[in-house]
Amino acid sequence: MVLPVVSITLLVGGCSRAETAEEFRGAPQEIRSPTGTDGINHPDVRDRDYVVLVSFDGFRHDYLDRFETPSFDQLADSGVIADALIPVFPTLTFPTHYSIATGMYPAHHGIVGNRFYDPLRDDDFDYRDSGDAQDGSWWGAEPIWLTAERQGMVAAAFFWPGTEAPIGGLQPSWWRAFDGSVANRDRVDQVVEWLRLPADQRPHLITVYFSTVDRAGHRFGPLASELGDSIRTADGLLGRLTSAIDELPYGDRVNLVVLSDHGMAATDSERQVIVGEVADLSGVRSVFLGPALSLHLRGDRSRAIEIRDTFNQEVDADNARAYLRSEAPPHLHVEDNARFGDVILLPAEGGRVAFRRDASPPAGMHGWDPRLPSMHGIFLARGPAIKPGQRIPAFEGIHIYPLLTDMLDLTPNQGIDGDPSVLESLVRDR
Repeated sequence: MVLPVVSITLLVGGCSRAETAEEFRGAPQEIRSPTGTDGINHPDVRDRDYVVLVSFDGFRHDYLDRFETPSFDQLADSGVIADALIPVFPTLTFPTHYSIATGMYPAHHGIVGNRFYDPLRDDDFDYRDSGDAQDGSWWGAEPIWLTAERQGMVAAAFFWPGTEAPIGGLQPSWWRAFDGSVANRDRVDQVVEWLRLPADQRPHLITVYFSTVDRAGHRFGPLASELGDSIRTADGLLGRLTSAIDELPYGDRVNLVVLSDHGMAATDSERQVIVGEVADLSGVRSVFLGPALSLHLRGDRSRAIEIRDTFNQEVDADNARAYLRSEAPPHLHVEDNARFGDVILLPAEGGRVAFRRDASPPAGMHGWDPRLPSMHGIFLARGPAIKPGQRIPAFEGIHIYPLLTDMLDLTPNQGIDGDPSVLESLVRDR
């Protein structure tokens, strides 16, 4: 069943569509819509191309080689494919998706985990709490849908971390609160319905999210043959979407960007580190960063050093290491934000730092060092803005935001971590 467009929340910015359109007709050449579009594209953007941004959560880069994926293969043949997409740390769903959307590392946009503690607010963020997910004060930076809306371009989201929250008071014109029970086919069909709207209302940027591969990876592990069912499902969804786009009379104006937020690794129950058996954490606030652990000590540096040293003396370096936030490996980019805690206990691939021994951990997990190949995801793209027939080296997900602004002819937010030059060769000269 196709979800009707009216079932998605339309945010109204305090004026009618007719009033907004009237304001647009008198707008200056440099488009600025600080309160959003109110669901109406500025006349100057209506002839621009479209971008559909698709995330298959947990789709490890080498799944494309291990399983039959005709729809993904066709996309690669008609556009561009990367060897891999390198996520940010921690390699978890919320921080990775929001880094893709903003072009910034978690320390700079503030979503440093699926769950985390903010010592300045003295409050906890939990991605499963809709109140937190929809509280814009947690979310920093400027995601791509805000860049679009602030420059006169309608954006829509069928799930994506951050799209439920009014960030700076603004959201996509069309958005949907996350509900994992919504059928995947209905998500595809809603994207197509949005693309069929009249040109003045048609979103130029659409995000859509699928979790089927991630769920299977956790359940079966990344090396299991049972994972094949979820890969076939993902491939079918991609095929359904691309076929529908190709049937549109303006389908040749739609760019398709397909990616995953992170990969997946097999867990090793023999490599669990039970932190209570190693160090005294009394009075310490602990927050899981996936298989890692973040410790908050209210700025007690001497205690932080004591815990770090005790942990590193007692635990085999091949299993886990403890770092003060200020001395963590630079590629983790954690030093600038106290939400990461004072001490980070970082396990090696497959291991976990936990409070109690789990005899049956999930078969697959993510959250480890983003340099590990098992944590790497996928990136493919095709469309009128993309030069076809390219295979490019692995790159970091923070570079996708400036690519999207280039494809949509938008001015990127200033001060991002992403580098526009990394992917500029993908885009056709216009």
